[in-house]
Formats: sequence, structure tokens, C-alpha cells
Amino acid sequence: MRRTLYFGLALALVALPALADNTILAGSDVFQTAGDGTTYSDLTIPAGFFCTTSAALSAHVAFTGVPLATSPADVFGATDTVIERLGDTTFDANNTATVNAIVRAVSFKSTAPVTVSGCSGSALWDIKTTTGPTQSAFTMTIHRASPTATGGTFDASVVISPRLTFTQQGSGVTRTLDESPVTFSTAAASWTHQPGSGGVTYTGGSVQVDTDGNGVPDTTVPKTSNFAAGWSPYTNANCSTAPCPAPISHQDIINRHLTQPSPKYCTATPVGTASTAKALQQQVAVRCVAKATSATAVTPEN
Repeated sequence: MRRTLYFGLALALVALPALADNTILAGSDVFQTAGDGTTYSDLTIPAGFFCTTSAALSAHVAFTGVPLATSPADVFGATDTVIERLGDTTFDANNTATVNAIVRAVSFKSTAPVTVSGCSGSALWDIKTTTGPTQSAFTMTIHRASPTATGGTFDASVVISPRLTFTQQGSGVTRTLDESPVTFSTAAASWTHQPGSGGVTYTGGSVQVDTDGNGVPDTTVPKTSNFAAGWSPYTNANCSTAPCPAPISHQDIINRHLTQPSPKYCTATPVGTASTAKALQQQVAVRCVAKATSATAVTPEN
């Protein structure tokens, strides 16, 4: 009788639905920035900024991501944007959780120089964007459909105070501008508990990342956790096995930042490349990025 009872209990337990993680642990969210013109800023720079006789500048500037230097090296793959969730959060009875987060590091460069008139030397200036010295926390609201769901959506108003560094071609003269905080709205962005094939995870401990663009890691951020932003629990026409990449758009009136999940660096010899972020989204076979190439050049895993 006892053996029959134990057997019945075992069958009942097997029949129960698997519970997803009820608590989202603090950690780092890592992203790669699309370099196909969908990330941009409409800049207005006053006269006299570049030199005493420089004209005012108004320019639509497209940016692409530049992978962040990390320590340990390469553990975040081709990541150019790191957001840290500042604490654990537990889903309530409505399957909603809230948590504060902060932008820790971004690394972008202009895809083409801007033209500045009125200064001696070259009229062409390149632009680099990093995080300014002070960043503000913002709130993320995370949703799931049920306690057994392995993913869902999240909303946030991402606040960043960017630092723009302008470098004159030829002379190497630089000008730095710390911009006022910019708020990017994000709605119904996808997440899962774990990334899909080729996604970046690092559970070995904390990581140092380069926040000022000098190539030297200087700020400690936590490991990744059981929250993978930019991954969907559903398949689509270009991805037959979930989780699948789900690009996220952050934007305001004059700025837009399109991100996608960060790919790992390849450990095998590259066998082919694709030149645009769109190609990355379309190639189901893509699993990694070759470190020796640009952040948007991808290669299938062997």
C-alpha cells in the first residue's frame, strides 16, 4: 500500500506544470547596437564650440556600437551597452515585478564624420559616445503571462547622461560635451530567463567594463542573471528554436537607440560574414561575431 501511495505521489508531481523563476535576480543586461542607421541623434552644437570661429552645427548623426573592453577580457562578447538591474525583484499576484536599473556603460561611434566650418585644419570631425560621469537610476516594470511563463515583456524609461567626444581628423584635436540626461522610452520589449543559442551569459562573478572609452575597464558591474533582455520566448519566421532574438528600440523625439542581443566572440575560424545588423537578425545560423572585425560583422558557428 505504501509503495502504491509513493508511486501515486510521484506521478502527481510529474503531472504538475514546471514553475518558472518567481524572482528576477540583480544582474547586468548586455546589448549590441545596430549600425545600420537606426541608431541616431539629431545634434545641435552652438557656434564657437569647436574653435572660437566655428559655426553652429546641426546634424543627423548615425551611430554604431563599439565593443566594450572588459576584465575578464571578452566575457560580454560584442556588447557595447550595459545596464545594471540594482536589486532582486519578485513577481506579484498580477505577474508584475518592478526594479530600479541604471546605465553603466555605452560605447558608440559615428558612422560618418560631421562637417564643421570655421576652424583651421580638417572640417571633418568624428564622434564617440560614452557615459558621462553621473548617471541616474530609472524603473523597469517586468511582465509575464502566468507563473509558469519563461519570459514576457518589460517597459522602461531609460535615462542616460551621454558624453560626446569630437575628434578632428588629421590634427587629433578633441572637444568634449556632457549632454543633459536623455530619456528613452521602451515599451513591450521582450525578455526570457535565459538567452537563446549564441547569446551572452557570464556567471563567473563581477566584471569590470570601460565606461569612458579609453579601452581600460574601470567600473565593476555584476554578472548576468536569470533575465535576458532582448530575447523572446516565441519562435518566428527567422528563428525556429526559442528563445529568439527580439531587437529593442529606445527612443525620444530626436534620438533613437536600436539594440539586439549581444553575440559571443567566435572561438572557431570564421567561415563567412554579414555586413549589417539586419543580416544578423535574419540569419538563423548566426551564432557568434569575429572579434577581429566590426561589431556588426557576424559569422556562423562551425
